[in-house]
Amino acid sequence: MVDSEKGSVGISKEVVTAIAGIAVSEVDGIANLRPDDGIFRRGEGMKRYVDTEVEGENVKVTVRITAVYGTPIHKVAKQVQTRVKTEIERMTGLKVSAVNVDVQRLVEPQDHPEEGEEE
Repeated sequence: MVDSEKGSVGISKEVVTAIAGIAVSEVDGIANLRPDDGIFRRGEGMKRYVDTEVEGENVKVTVRITAVYGTPIHKVAKQVQTRVKTEIERMTGLKVSAVNVDVQRLVEPQDHPEEGEEE
């Protein structure tokens, strides 16, 4: 909840989770955790991959990802952290205190459709 002179603004945990999920989906080198999905899922389905804790004006995010083999995992994880923190803070005004990235799988590039291909 953000207080101002004219009242207060509340931002739900679901909105913060959605922002984080969309931010993650825009990072190259990430596939979906489910084998039948090629890219990081957006919308309601991505909630199983993103956990958020909102306490006052502070946010902690945990993201579970699958990396595409051949991409430097540490660079992908750092991009996820930066992108999620930047987007949440830019769009909500909340302070992101941590973005934890849990790399749970590694998939071959041929198992990961390129952008524009059908899933």
